[in-house]
Amino acid sequence: MIDSAVEAARRIAEDVLRPTAQITDQASAVPAGHLALLAEAGLFGLHTAPSAGVRTVHRVLGGACGVTTYLWAQHQQPVTLLANTPNTSLRDEWLPRLSRGEVIAGTASAHLRRPGPPAVLATREDDGWRLDGEAPWASGWGRVGVFGVAAFTTDGDVLWCLVDGREQRGLAVSDPVPLAAMQASATVRLRFDRFAVPEHRVLLQLPPDLWWSIDDVTTARLDPAVLGLIDTTLELLHRAEGTYGLAEDVAEVLAAELLSCSAHNDALSGSADGGSADPAALARARAWGLDLAQRATAALLATAGSAGMELDAPAQRLVREAAFYTVQAQTAPGRDATLRRMLQPAAHSLAPTA
Repeated sequence: MIDSAVEAARRIAEDVLRPTAQITDQASAVPAGHLALLAEAGLFGLHTAPSAGVRTVHRVLGGACGVTTYLWAQHQQPVTLLANTPNTSLRDEWLPRLSRGEVIAGTASAHLRRPGPPAVLATREDDGWRLDGEAPWASGWGRVGVFGVAAFTTDGDVLWCLVDGREQRGLAVSDPVPLAAMQASATVRLRFDRFAVPEHRVLLQLPPDLWWSIDDVTTARLDPAVLGLIDTTLELLHRAEGTYGLAEDVAEVLAAELLSCSAHNDALSGSADGGSADPAALARARAWGLDLAQRATAALLATAGSAGMELDAPAQRLVREAAFYTVQAQTAPGRDATLRRMLQPAAHSLAPTA
């Protein structure tokens, strides 16, 4: 199954996503046709596939079109939650539809990692829960049929529920947030005002220690799309050889580093699947990948010159996407690892150290 999924991802990436990436980057929303192609290929239902193969699919798609891949990746968390929920009726109703890509799912959970009082508070009521507050980051509005929304309960637990992707009583939606990258993600703020969540829409309720143990590992991993972005950047650097001789030399040096960085991150991600990975080690490996992406895209932009800043040029898009991945799912340990990487002598030639 996973081999055919990788093959399908490569075909869609080369035939559709890569040729239209510049147009998609400037669009107000990811084309529905892109998501339909991924659905037809079965790429929304990979939750039972080997994780290494899923990372390969993610890397292939990420190298072709960052924003389409971002929405595809956001879909995966609600699918995983549905696959593991004790709410069997909710799982049976929604998991097949999401796995087929018949309905696209989104995620609104980044606010859990913000310090201070809960951004979204869940209060127990007789027939379910009530949500109040604002989820400031929910991507895919207009394309997403349901969101996995997270909130803290008054007892400090983490509650996940499934919310329809439409304005409704107790749920208001902002205009799309202007973003420097991934603007076509149609990211909005969800505002909850005594929003009712019936019990049959609850996915999970987890004690905070258990949730953070899961999230610390998840957020510390390098997004495979970063490796795909570097792949594409190095391809473009190789092609630039005829116009600027040093580009080929730079591409070869960075490609050698990419092999090491990729192998290091893959090894740690494999350990993380078994639950034994050290989040700090993962964060250091992630910082290496982010640093390499920044340097590779900067090299491409330098090679392209001023023309690389035009909106139809891949160089500026890849620079912005690299910046996006630097802050995506950012935590304090992740930020610290990124900054410490910059303090490491000759960081570009070294694997992360403890």
